[in-house]
Amino acid sequence: MKVDGIYTLSTIQEYFDFINFDCPVFNGFAIGRLEDSAKVIPQTMPPYRKRFYKIMLILSGAIEMHNNQNNAHLATNTLFFSGEGHIQSWESIAPMSGYVLYFTTDFYAIVHKKNKLHADFPFFTQNASMSIAITAEESRHLRQTCENIVTLSQQTLPNKEDIFRSYLNIVLLESKNLYEEKLGTNAVIQNSDKRILNSFRELIEQQYGTDKEEVLKSVKAFADQLSIHPTHLNYVVKSLTGSTALQLIHNRKLQEAKTLLLQTSRTVSEIAYDLHFDNPTHFVRFVKKKTGKTPLQLRNT
Repeated sequence: MKVDGIYTLSTIQEYFDFINFDCPVFNGFAIGRLEDSAKVIPQTMPPYRKRFYKIMLILSGAIEMHNNQNNAHLATNTLFFSGEGHIQSWESIAPMSGYVLYFTTDFYAIVHKKNKLHADFPFFTQNASMSIAITAEESRHLRQTCENIVTLSQQTLPNKEDIFRSYLNIVLLESKNLYEEKLGTNAVIQNSDKRILNSFRELIEQQYGTDKEEVLKSVKAFADQLSIHPTHLNYVVKSLTGSTALQLIHNRKLQEAKTLLLQTSRTVSEIAYDLHFDNPTHFVRFVKKKTGKTPLQLRNT
């Protein structure tokens, strides 16, 4: 299905069908070898939005990856991360080896709080760096864990999905350690205000990649959904981020606009209505105010 001119893939199986990859899915979890998927997936992938998470360990080979507004050349000994709702495309695949893990929020949330994915693992947020280079030794260590998961996927065990979750948590925690070591990301401390902020950000994400006619726009509308007063929501967001609640709403809308301008051929008018602006003129003014450039100038930059 296309939403806002972009293929929207709601499940892992739907994604596998789209790329013609035969891989078992276990109630919201899957793992595959890159060398197997590389035999069948397209060399050039059109932009798509997915409703699941993805971690890729590249042991050899290369790919030109586009994730949201970011572009990167991913090669040997690289960890790649992509969160729920991210818009991806790729091109120029050189023969790769390694592993790719897929999982949904629901699969993870059976034993963990749903919002911990964004709170505890910063590489899944919209503005995070999509990849890190790791050492050969670090790759070998993660390779062994991934190979254990592959072996498990081929076995028949009554508690297999629980073991998958344990392995997944190991991969996530070790990835977080590597991510923070390479990029200096601070650990996330959970408290009531942080939970409000995480819920607010998650609610913002839910406004994108949907074909519903009405979305939340105002701070009051978001606060009502969170069952708190708008003043309190703004106070929490401002104290934790330095930005107002409205600024976070607008920043995410601007990011989505940039992604649609750069990764699709949608017209400015189409994008304006995709993002629920009343008319294209309001959209142009919004982008110009935020960036100093018109949407077409951003597209041609």
